[in-house]
Amino acid sequence: MELTPVAVIRHNVGPIDGLFLFDTLALIMLIQKNIPIAQYTTFKIGGPARYFCAVKNEDDLLEAVKFSKEKKLPILVIGGGSNLLVADSGFNGMVIRNEIKGKDWKEGNDGIVTVTAGAGEDWEGLVKESVDRGLYGLEGLSSIPGTVGASPVQNIGAYGVDVSHAIKSVRAFDTTALGFVSLSNEDCGFTYRDSMFKHEKGRYIISAVTYELSKNGKVSVEYKDLKDYFAKKGNSQPTLKDVREAVIEIRKNKLPDWTDWGTAGSFFKNPVVSAQKFTELKKLYPELPGFTEQDGHVKLSLGWILDKLCNAKGLTIGNVGTYEKQALVVVAKPGATAQEVLDFSNELMRRVKDKTGIEIEGEVEWAVA
Repeated sequence: MELTPVAVIRHNVGPIDGLFLFDTLALIMLIQKNIPIAQYTTFKIGGPARYFCAVKNEDDLLEAVKFSKEKKLPILVIGGGSNLLVADSGFNGMVIRNEIKGKDWKEGNDGIVTVTAGAGEDWEGLVKESVDRGLYGLEGLSSIPGTVGASPVQNIGAYGVDVSHAIKSVRAFDTTALGFVSLSNEDCGFTYRDSMFKHEKGRYIISAVTYELSKNGKVSVEYKDLKDYFAKKGNSQPTLKDVREAVIEIRKNKLPDWTDWGTAGSFFKNPVVSAQKFTELKKLYPELPGFTEQDGHVKLSLGWILDKLCNAKGLTIGNVGTYEKQALVVVAKPGATAQEVLDFSNELMRRVKDKTGIEIEGEVEWAVA
């Protein structure tokens, strides 16, 4: 492993295993070569990064981008690595691990509270703190692995709630204009599990996100899983903390523990089809669940389709399979390769296309360069 400093080294404190441990005050950042990326992803899969660095502030980020530009390197930004599949060959460019931390809470009028969080902050930690402070807006997004910086990119969502409803603005480094910009909610182009950041890949690197929460909010328990959960509990007036605890328990019972399994959670997006297509499918499959969107389109339950129509719940091929409790979740055994995951996902896509005529889309990002 080779270390390349991007700032002047004032001194070091001695060699360790052939490397040098540098005083953190003396060195802004180190850029390493040939670092395995698998250790930074929840899939635990992937080859080495040609260059790798961890950025802890915006100055670090600027230096990392400058270094990449000078060497004409493609850039891959990672946070918790919970929605990422890295190629077996690795990434022939610069991998930037975003570790920018910090939270700033500000109370405004009418019980509105904004929090600006560094992109490297743990998402679950932010949700927990917001609920502990009695703030409404993020409770339905509890127990989602990853970092704050990924939340606007993926427009993460669960149990009928998307994070875009709470995002006020995003601060990011524009690698084209070479400067930091503030992007409004509207600028981000949020749609279902999508955003402008996915369509302009590599241009913006998020350093912080500002969320708008409320002290006077109202919990939403209309999503079927939550409604059933509280009905069984006999709880007709759940509190903010009740909802968070319910979401955590439901997710724990339905999804694999990503610290034990190689997984990225839901591998595909739920397909959204026209009302006419939904009607056609209902004639073939009367029990097919559908949820009507505001624009009249219908969101289908891909988990149901994979389970009931494709017999894919618990399906295993080689080292890769779907989780025994949720067919939408792909899991990988130790030793699995990225190619095996891709082959398996292609098999699921084929089965869905054969049964419904729908071409499903992946939710997990594929990293190769």
